[in-house]
Order: sequence, then structure tokens, then C-alpha cells
Amino acid sequence: MTQARLGFVGTSLCALSLLAAVVQVSAQATPPAAQPKPAPKVALPPPIEAAFRKAYPTATIKNVSKEKENGVEQYEVESLDGNQPRDLIYKPDGTLVEYEEQVAEATVPSAVTTALKTRYPKATVSRYEKLFKNGAVSYEIAIKGVAKVSEVALAPDGKWISPK
Repeated sequence: MTQARLGFVGTSLCALSLLAAVVQVSAQATPPAAQPKPAPKVALPPPIEAAFRKAYPTATIKNVSKEKENGVEQYEVESLDGNQPRDLIYKPDGTLVEYEEQVAEATVPSAVTTALKTRYPKATVSRYEKLFKNGAVSYEIAIKGVAKVSEVALAPDGKWISPK
């Protein structure tokens, strides 16, 4: 090779090396595209952990959040027990305040399904949920095919909670 050609090749390789270094530094300096920051992990107080594990020994905790309801500190535990999603709200001392879980139609009291079919005969149900709150059980049912109504709530005896 001639000396001129070797000089050209050497210059080209040097330029390519410089370009690669610039690209690498640029890639490191560029922040990742607006990635959502993960929510801070909330530690589950031991009394809640014990109460949850006793009631649902095979369940997996998916998320824990801390909130205040009427000035009272509470913890919401989102869990999955096999294929059963369940959300529970506890006081810091481990007392269960509320839970909500999806249920199969077969487990819903017949008084509830009868009341629903009587009032909304053309409705189709997309989800049944059992709710425990303030010491009482109720059933929330997501429905379709009814104007202005997408969810109803009934007591186990079939009495309407909402809409009234």
C-alpha cells in the first residue's frame, strides 16, 4: 500500500473510533424515555402480616398501600390466591376493616340473583364481587345493557343498596 493510502485508512479508523466514543458517551448521558417511577414500597406491619397469613395462607401479596380514611391510618393489601383476586383493608393492629373479592355466580345467594333479574331482566353480568364493610356483607355486580346503570349493590337477602 502506498503511504497516502495508509494515511487515509489510519485517519478513517481514527475518525470511526472517535464517532463510536461520541455515540457511547451520548447514549450514557441521555436519560431513559419518561419511565414511570415505581411507587415506594410500603412495609406491612407485623400484626397485619400475621392476620393476612392466618386467613389466606396460600395467597400472594401483590401490592400494599398506606392510606388514611376519615383520619384513621389503614393499609390496603392487594392479593392473589390462586386465580382469586382479593383486596383487603386493615387497621395497623391487624383488624380487618373491609375486603372485596370476585366470586362466581354460583356462590351468590339466589335472593341476590333473583332481585337482579327481576329489576333488570335484560342485563348481562360482567362481574360479581363480595364486599365486607362495616360488619356487613353485600354483593356488587357489574352489569351491561341497562341505561345509566353499570353497577348495582345488594344485601345477601336481595334488598337493594344501590341504586335504590
